[in-house]
Amino acid sequence: MIVKTMLRRAGFTIGICGAGAIVAAGTAHAETTFDNPPPTAHLCPAGLADSTVVAQTSGDENDVQPGQVSFEIDEGTGTGANVAWINTNTMRLGSMAMTPGDDGEPEALATTGPGPVMAAVYGIYTNDVGENCLLVPGVNTDIPVPGEVTP
Repeated sequence: MIVKTMLRRAGFTIGICGAGAIVAAGTAHAETTFDNPPPTAHLCPAGLADSTVVAQTSGDENDVQPGQVSFEIDEGTGTGANVAWINTNTMRLGSMAMTPGDDGEPEALATTGPGPVMAAVYGIYTNDVGENCLLVPGVNTDIPVPGEVTP
């Protein structure tokens, strides 16, 4: 049962993220956006409004440790989005719900391990104005996650 569940999650994550993308390992620790393609909200007039979905690593945020990625919907206060990710070096994968953080923005913190990570954000999302939206997956294929820095 556990192996079957893990295989399903792996297939789902790779299927969502693998839209013909070639992952290039980077050395920069920059905030990256989900724009390959971006998440698209359907069935709700207000959609995501001016919100963007971003991934941040330890070079961006003090609260994020090496080997972790923080996923966030900037400028949004909705609920119900999910994120699925895979580290393409180790084939480690996971999925989790994005929950409101201290500032109300939906976020999730994943321990991916160092290496290039691909991720997708999707789900039934309740936006800022209370509309239920079908959030068609937005993909980020270039999240370089740093490891521990040795002096």
